[in-house]
Amino acid sequence: MNNRNKLALAVAGALTVSVSVQAQSERLEEVNVTVSPLEKPADAVAAPVSVLSGDALRQEAAGTLGQTLNSELGVANASFGGGVGLPVIRGQSANRVKVLSDNLDVADASNTSSDHAASIEPLLAERIEILRGPAALRYGSGAIGGVVNVIDGRIPTRVPEEVEGAVEMRHDTANDQDAGVFRLDGGAGQVAWYLDGVYRENGNTQIPGLAILEHGEHEEEEHEEEEFNTDGYVGNTNARAKSGSAGLSWVTDSGFIGLSVNRLENNYGIPLGTHEHHHEHEQEHEDEALAGEDHVEEHGQEAVRIDLAQTRYDLKGEHRFDDNYWDKLSVRVGHNDYEHVELEEGEPGTRFTNEAWESRVELTHDAGGEWRGAYGLQLSDKDFAAVGDEAFIQPSNTRAAGLFAMKERTWGAWHLDLGGRVERVEVEPEIAASRDFNLLGVSSTLQYFLAEHQHLSFGATHAERAPVAEELFADGAHLAEARYIEGEEDLDKEKSFNLELGYHHHNEEASGWHAARVEANLFYNHVTDYIYAANTGEENLEEELPVYAYNNRDAVFYGAEASVRFPFAGGHYVELFGDSVRANFTSDLELHHDEEEGEHEHEHEEGEGRAYSRDVPRMPPLRVGLALGGSYDQWNWEWRTTKASAQERAGAFEEETEGYTRMDLTARYNLKVAGNDAVLFASARNLLDEEIRHSTSLLRDFAPEMGRSVEAGVRFIF
Repeated sequence: MNNRNKLALAVAGALTVSVSVQAQSERLEEVNVTVSPLEKPADAVAAPVSVLSGDALRQEAAGTLGQTLNSELGVANASFGGGVGLPVIRGQSANRVKVLSDNLDVADASNTSSDHAASIEPLLAERIEILRGPAALRYGSGAIGGVVNVIDGRIPTRVPEEVEGAVEMRHDTANDQDAGVFRLDGGAGQVAWYLDGVYRENGNTQIPGLAILEHGEHEEEEHEEEEFNTDGYVGNTNARAKSGSAGLSWVTDSGFIGLSVNRLENNYGIPLGTHEHHHEHEQEHEDEALAGEDHVEEHGQEAVRIDLAQTRYDLKGEHRFDDNYWDKLSVRVGHNDYEHVELEEGEPGTRFTNEAWESRVELTHDAGGEWRGAYGLQLSDKDFAAVGDEAFIQPSNTRAAGLFAMKERTWGAWHLDLGGRVERVEVEPEIAASRDFNLLGVSSTLQYFLAEHQHLSFGATHAERAPVAEELFADGAHLAEARYIEGEEDLDKEKSFNLELGYHHHNEEASGWHAARVEANLFYNHVTDYIYAANTGEENLEEELPVYAYNNRDAVFYGAEASVRFPFAGGHYVELFGDSVRANFTSDLELHHDEEEGEHEHEHEEGEGRAYSRDVPRMPPLRVGLALGGSYDQWNWEWRTTKASAQERAGAFEEETEGYTRMDLTARYNLKVAGNDAVLFASARNLLDEEIRHSTSLLRDFAPEMGRSVEAGVRFIF
């Protein structure tokens, strides 16, 4: 271990032992978070919860969810060019991190493949709640690693006294992005309505240096990289998106019921060099326009785009009881009609669809200071299909039904949370035999309050996850990811045992050092039969693509998160933060796929020994950082520097990634315009113009993150 890593570990360790805090005061507002059905503020929830809202959310909001949350503690970004960015929580992602739209699954295709964007517009979010660690008790087996809950306010819960709204415009220099957002709330009597919309358009992502990282291991590979490489930008990363929502509610003294509809359209490009056809093509469309975007064809490399469209319908209701025991009944129903088409040379290629229903009923009670609790029923039905020449997975139907109960009680300085869930999941493909899974989850967390505003917590959770359709039944080339994927029909369910130790301190009413904001967490997660796509080191000769095969393998994840923010006189503060996760396999890899004669050959002969690597691939690196800031009457600012170490534990047949230092500067100025509030904001990101390649990204060798950028905008509030 080099001295730099030793120093970083020492800083992270010191933070863990001593103190920590959230990044900004706005990020953890004193509001009841919806990830707890018992209406608790984030500070009181036993599990590690972060809330990004208000001006802090507006400052961090970007075109993708992963990019928006990348600076949050314990959260990394799995990017796939400028159009895709998915959150990674403590090394867990895809089917282990549940992305929710107001407590219901987004039900898109983002978990199916790393090139599929989440059907969420962060610019329209009211707030984003991040639950780090297992949340499977309430949200099902897909939340075994964490939850990102995007609250949008589409269904009003109150009737405004007058029309309220906001309009925002922003521009980013690194990809020439222009974005506009509006939101309106109004109503009369017992009827409330809501409208919103967003439009954003950007060009290619600007970067320092070459897009494709040339490892130079093989002359043939190096020649191909040179053919598709671009200098100073990532080719074919321009995008255009628009979204609009409307909601209507009937509000009474005891509750409300409302409906909303949302339409989202997103057209974005897949970076050049990733989508390679190894079949012969006559190139007849070299300069054609592609779905309103410029079509690029360089040396036989097709400019492939994703054309995404989604219509979502939601119903939400709540009734508060006038009772000494029962508290509230909540009902949520959502229907999502999702589709995206992979466009090749301007022509539709593979079409992915997901038509999904989900419903949730929750009943809470409060026995007057003794046991409080919640009971819930969750049902879902998803019809997923991929049709076309590159359909690597057959159509399937997935049905799930879950029952859960959560209880809590306080004795003096002690607080106990208990919970349990039983779930049934059925996956029925079009051709192969269906699979059924019975899942069990239990959890227990004990908190000890050292004072009103600080507590220690210890939690233990057992959660189980059923394999999803693509893990079971995938079989084919996925050219957007440049790999051949093999599912395994006999996969076992994952069984996770998680331990969590935490310390939290937050008292904004205090002064001096007692006003420090503190959070520190240690976690250990043992996963039996962990499901992942193993890089086999072999090549499919027909498609000339590396073979990735889904397998079960025992694994252990462990790490720490810590941050501390000390306020000073005059509204100034200093903050230290750091997070780290390590993940190792504890059992040998046993490939299940059948190797037919002539079908596969070894591609990485010199890397043969890495096939037995016990490092889980695509883990985030150790990060530590420092922030300085100030908040005054009309304006505030923050300078933040994050140091990420090199990721030298890349996994079998995967390339290591170098470390980087990212420096950001943000500022906001509040003013009055015609008697209404307005905010001028600006952000200068990656000031050092570092080449940043995320170890969590499957596309890290083809598309680094954007270079130095300046984003500025104005928001009018009325």
